[in-house]
Amino acid sequence: MIQPLGVAWVGLHAENLPALADFYAKTVGFLVVECSDHMCMLDAGRGARLELWGKGASSPSGKTSRQQPLLVGFLVERLESVVEELRGRGLEPDTPIDSYAGTRWIYYTDPEGNRFEFKDLHG
Repeated sequence: MIQPLGVAWVGLHAENLPALADFYAKTVGFLVVECSDHMCMLDAGRGARLELWGKGASSPSGKTSRQQPLLVGFLVERLESVVEELRGRGLEPDTPIDSYAGTRWIYYTDPEGNRFEFKDLHG
């Protein structure tokens, strides 16, 4: 039986790679590991990587589940401190904090319409 240790990597296509990389680095606060004209690798914590590369499509009103079938949740220690930090950088959440089955989460949308969430284990 496979016993996963967690998620190691998530990839996301971007219509405007430099702008989306800038958003995840400067607004969200992920550390840039490596960037080129074709990709940008960011540290998503505890060894996990978020890789962005071109040839994607943006949606100004947020993507539907058909346009974005996978939703990524980034684990953090406490949601409240993340929400405050992101508000200080001009990013407002899409939803209030919610909880279920021992976890809490809050949703955000990036400039290309990709929805993502932050989660903690204090539910």
